[in-house]
Amino acid sequence: MRLGYRTNLAREAWLFALVGAVGFSVDGGFLVLSHKQLGLDWPAARLLSFTVAATVTWLLNRSLTFGDRSGPIRLSEWRRYLAVNGIGAVLNLGIFLALIELVPAFRKHPVGALAVAAAIALAFNFFGSRSFAFKIGMADPGSPRHD
Repeated sequence: MRLGYRTNLAREAWLFALVGAVGFSVDGGFLVLSHKQLGLDWPAARLLSFTVAATVTWLLNRSLTFGDRSGPIRLSEWRRYLAVNGIGAVLNLGIFLALIELVPAFRKHPVGALAVAAAIALAFNFFGSRSFAFKIGMADPGSPRHD
């Protein structure tokens, strides 16, 4: 039974990372589109692109990665997912900035700091999504679940 848990966890982690790569592409595409075509300033374009990408990854993760944990589409699940990923984004930025400030080598090679921060945030987002956003048994009050 323990081996099955590890196999499922590894499968979920792999799918979550693949969905994240799709989300990165959506995020980047909407960022440029929002700024260049819609005329939004960078902060507004970034907020819009993050929201669109997070929604796309929520839909993909709820059907592919955590499909066995998801019931009917619910607004509360989407809000929990955005909350987890929003905290993950802040964590990512905070770790990146701390590494740039505290580790001289990362000032010369900031992509290294970005990679470390992204890996930690990915793990946070995965386990937060798995245990909170898509937690088995979390349903809206009065909303039936397909268990």
